[in-house]
Amino acid sequence: MPNARNTDPFTSHLAAESERDVTATQSYILRCLKRPRPDHELVLAYRAYKTAPYASESGIRSRRSELVELGMVCDSGKRTNTASGRTAIVWEVTASA
Repeated sequence: MPNARNTDPFTSHLAAESERDVTATQSYILRCLKRPRPDHELVLAYRAYKTAPYASESGIRSRRSELVELGMVCDSGKRTNTASGRTAIVWEVTASA
């Protein structure tokens, strides 16, 4: 997440304070998470949006993680299994998003 140094100009501090403003990719991720999903389903749902900006699988997970840090997405407390049998967290949009 963006931060401003003490020596940065005032405008940099304003930009850092606006980090809660979500990017286009994050906005599509929030749309995809209107229904709680694990990351592997999130990637598929994201790719279904033809107008979404390109993002790699790891990029989608990173943007979701940023939304968790912003308090806009959280662990639903539910778990599901992936195709390989591993357990995955099911993510959901928080009430504050």
